[in-house]
Amino acid sequence: MEAWCEKRFKEKYLPLVRPFSMVPDLLKRVRAAGLKVAVASSAKKDQLDHYLGIARVNDLVDEATASGEVEESKPAPDIYDAVLKKLKLKGADTAAVGDTPYDAEAARKAGIRPIGVLSGGFTEASLRKAGCAEVYPGPASLYCYFDSALLAER
Repeated sequence: MEAWCEKRFKEKYLPLVRPFSMVPDLLKRVRAAGLKVAVASSAKKDQLDHYLGIARVNDLVDEATASGEVEESKPAPDIYDAVLKKLKLKGADTAAVGDTPYDAEAARKAGIRPIGVLSGGFTEASLRKAGCAEVYPGPASLYCYFDSALLAER
């Protein structure tokens, strides 16, 4: 069943996936501020590579961790712990941007301050309840408010 679902998703829905506006610009801004960019995803490695390509950010990501590299996926902190290890950073020195309560919960467990974006279908209240210190309508608004955002403080 899982193989059928994956095949159907790849054939029918994946071609319809479009990037959020301003994501490459946001990551360029993060890097210009002297920060590293990492992706800690619950996706499988091949899916993650494909999504990074769709978003046009492959060359803007310093490190990435996919679900196959860890024992447990979000809301467990394993994915964030793995990417912190790759970056040789402590959670307290970082921030994570995510669009689900699971992202925020996993980040908090790894000692990372979560920032929420409303692109994942979850409400601001649910993201804040999960621990997001800031919530933005999407990546474009985080880009616009970057200088005053928690992300810029890292």
